[in-house]
Amino acid sequence: MANTSSVPQPSRATEVARLELSRLPADAPLDRVFARACEASAKALSVERVGVWLFIDDRTALRCVNLFERSKGEHSAGAMLRVADFPTYFASLKIRKAVPAEIAASEPWTAELASTYLQPLGISSMLDAGIFVDGVLVGVVCHEHVGPPREWTTEARDFAGSLADLLALRIHSAEARQQREAFQTQRERLTAQAQTAALSQLAAGLAHDFGNLLTVFLGQGDLLANGDLPPAARQQARTIVDTAERGLALVQELKEFARPIERPPSVLDLAELTTELIPTLRAAAGAGYELCYSRPVGLGKVLIAKSQYTRLLLNLVVNAREAMPQGGRIDIDLSPVKLTGHARHSGRFVLVAVSDRGGGMDEATRRRIFEPFFTTKSKGTGLGLANVRHIVERAGGTIRVESAVGRGTTMRVYLPRIGASTGGTSVIMLPPE
Repeated sequence: MANTSSVPQPSRATEVARLELSRLPADAPLDRVFARACEASAKALSVERVGVWLFIDDRTALRCVNLFERSKGEHSAGAMLRVADFPTYFASLKIRKAVPAEIAASEPWTAELASTYLQPLGISSMLDAGIFVDGVLVGVVCHEHVGPPREWTTEARDFAGSLADLLALRIHSAEARQQREAFQTQRERLTAQAQTAALSQLAAGLAHDFGNLLTVFLGQGDLLANGDLPPAARQQARTIVDTAERGLALVQELKEFARPIERPPSVLDLAELTTELIPTLRAAAGAGYELCYSRPVGLGKVLIAKSQYTRLLLNLVVNAREAMPQGGRIDIDLSPVKLTGHARHSGRFVLVAVSDRGGGMDEATRRRIFEPFFTTKSKGTGLGLANVRHIVERAGGTIRVESAVGRGTTMRVYLPRIGASTGGTSVIMLPPE
């Protein structure tokens, strides 16, 4: 029998981490591999945050598949970074070696992340390594140091590169079943994208032509309404003006649906931002409506454009108001949650819930409310909730609706957390879509 005590043991933290990761079963699920890789690297390099990000949507965005925060011992996933928002950073990922940024806020390739991502999270230094499969960049391993800037040693750079290579092998050798499922999901997503693109193009053309016609109606109606006409005729002209103005509002909704203005995301504390928005939301709700909100503590942070979150919340509040034409109470609740039971949306999220005490919806209506142009309101455009869904999905989140006839409605938006919460976290089994 061999004397195991004579077998050389790894002496450095990086060697220990490599050995640990090499011992993971060959058939270990990728999510487990990603989680263990992030934990091992954070420990070996004494870095606060380690994440694995993979390309999705025809390589137009990176999605975080695992982010480990060492001081909290917590994992999260789901945040999104779009190539169009950070072109210089994405160009740097094509380099086939670990790329260090000792002062990340001023390095040319990471500076565009400074105000929206690095500074809100206290990240001073970064060490990224691209994940290449068959010569194609499929993702990145990102090490994010929190605290005073640090110099990345040669050992750290070599380890980051070897970690990326290990993950590339694991991705490449994933089970055929996982590959088929991923292909099917991507095919369905691309089909949906093609349908949405065609609908958006149609909407843009209609909005342009319809807007031109309505401008003529509005101008001529306004002249008649202010002209020397009998009172009854002026009232009829005013009706024309009011109708044309509502039509132009619809045109604007069509334009925003067809070609939404996409702002780069930033790391936000939604508890703080929601508090700032309360006066605006109360004004949007109007008289006769009680808006209830208590700022939560220790919520954590998410990666989303401020303008997009503002629009999302406004749409949900207005939708709740319209469900109660006689007035009533609207509740806004934010909380940190951990989602389980869902293949794509699991881990730690921030829940944004908006509830009304209106008439509620039957199951058939509930299933259609996010369809473009579907509405149950006489003056609705059917685009408000479609836009909400677009915003949520762009941020890597998901939305669920809880409603029953006579029992009101609650819209639950789940946005992936990018910064750890400090308060208690509820565990939620995510219902099917």
